[in-house]
Amino acid sequence: MPRTRRRAARPGAPHVTCSRRRTHPWLRATRCTAAALLWTAVAAVVGVAVLVFVIPQARAGSGLTILSGSMRPAIDPGDVVAVRGIKPHQVCDGTVAVGDVVTFMPHTDDAALVTHRVVAIHTDPVAPDGYADRTYESCAFTTRGDANTVDDATLPARAMKGVVMYRVPKVGYAINAIQTHGHLRQVAIGVSAALGLAAVWFAVGWRRPEPEPEPEYYL
Repeated sequence: MPRTRRRAARPGAPHVTCSRRRTHPWLRATRCTAAALLWTAVAAVVGVAVLVFVIPQARAGSGLTILSGSMRPAIDPGDVVAVRGIKPHQVCDGTVAVGDVVTFMPHTDDAALVTHRVVAIHTDPVAPDGYADRTYESCAFTTRGDANTVDDATLPARAMKGVVMYRVPKVGYAINAIQTHGHLRQVAIGVSAALGLAAVWFAVGWRRPEPEPEPEYYL
């Protein structure tokens, strides 16, 4: 590579400096703000996904969107409740207690689920519920919505599907809107890809070293 020789400035010659332009402070501030907002969005999306999908499924349950106000003020419409799965024998062995919020299926011919609070647990036999297996018919439970004034019908242990662990406020509306149009998987993949690409771009840009100034030459 040829060497560049620095020449002394001649008397009276103009002093010309050649150097790279540095980033303006407001551009750096904008970049930092955008990066902070991006990482906040990434953390929020990942956090909601873990709370609504990952943790419930790891506990043999699921995340369910509340559609009515029967559990107000504890749970509002649009909230997602994380439910852990439960076996019928656990209803009367102390795993479930009065005061727990549970999810159950009131009718064997209807897959609709209801989430209410347990107000009583019974060990007396109950009427046949339509299931062929009658092993747990000596265990039953009664529930009531916090906003309701009357108890629900007493149901056998097999009707209980899970116990609510916690709730995630208001994210159910967005999830239901996406699921209604059948685009949940596409949206999840698209959002994940966009956030991943943006995160890589900002990470690479953030670690990029500042350019070294070029040497000064005198003409």
